[in-house]
Amino acid sequence: MTSTTNIIAVGGGKGGIGKSVVCTSLAAGMALSGQRVILVDTDFGASNLHALLGINNPDHGFQDFFNADIIDPETLLLDTGISNLKFISGAGDNPGSANIDSDKVDGIISFIKKLEADTILLDLGPGTNYNGIDFFNISTQGVVLTTPEITSVMKTFSFIRSALFRRISRAFQAYPEVQKMVDHSNPANADTESYSTGLLRSKFKESFPNYAENLNSLINNFKPCLVVNRVRSRKDLMAGDNLRKLIKKFLEVDVNYLGYIIESDQVRDSVDAMVPFLIKDPQSKPSKNLQQIIRTLIDTDLQFIKKDGKIFVAKQACVSSKWEA
Repeated sequence: MTSTTNIIAVGGGKGGIGKSVVCTSLAAGMALSGQRVILVDTDFGASNLHALLGINNPDHGFQDFFNADIIDPETLLLDTGISNLKFISGAGDNPGSANIDSDKVDGIISFIKKLEADTILLDLGPGTNYNGIDFFNISTQGVVLTTPEITSVMKTFSFIRSALFRRISRAFQAYPEVQKMVDHSNPANADTESYSTGLLRSKFKESFPNYAENLNSLINNFKPCLVVNRVRSRKDLMAGDNLRKLIKKFLEVDVNYLGYIIESDQVRDSVDAMVPFLIKDPQSKPSKNLQQIIRTLIDTDLQFIKKDGKIFVAKQACVSSKWEA
């Protein structure tokens, strides 16, 4: 992987929120803008991203990691029919593929980091299991998707908290007493009183003052992004801001709210057609929502126009506010 490669991980605490659908159109949009993009399905055991690209039976995928010792990267990179976009399939429904151990996860992470591309998009499995969290934490831009429903919002909070505490845990893995405060994978041995970062900072200052600054740096440098999907009303629009405030209060983390995507039959129709919704109808409202999200992610203003079955892209670099009159 080159030093300029941007890894964007798209995760979420709850299943069925449209994460894979959004991730696929994000990848398509960035590829059509001229970037070399690789879309990676890391939802082992329940991978279905290939279907959203119109690929029925991928010849290769991460199941090869479980069946072979030597992986040829060129073998795993599948054509999508979209310019500049390659795809790596997940493990399908092979028995045991969802229960891979940490060594295999580390091997896949190492493989991903060696890929040559401008942008690598990781579609993560739902939930707060450590496999998904560790993929999220290798990203240069971590995007968390939620829907406006309270169950999804709370799961999203748990996902962001788990990602942060996992980062802290791995940074202090040589210190068992610190692990008790930040590793809550085993509640019987964990210090659940350190649930918020405010309490965690206080305990560090009291018990591990030499590491307090390290902790502060880890928290301050954690800046996840947020997208609210399936917005249907003005009330739904408040979910993003409400979640930002919740995260700021309990985790002291600043979330970058990228935007929202409205609920639309056009998105569902694109899933049935196995075509990313940005390509099927780039002028639709959800597609325009997505274009705004891409604009924020890559600092480039993109406009997609479909004519005679072809998509034309106009792009213009965004000007930082400090240069605006």
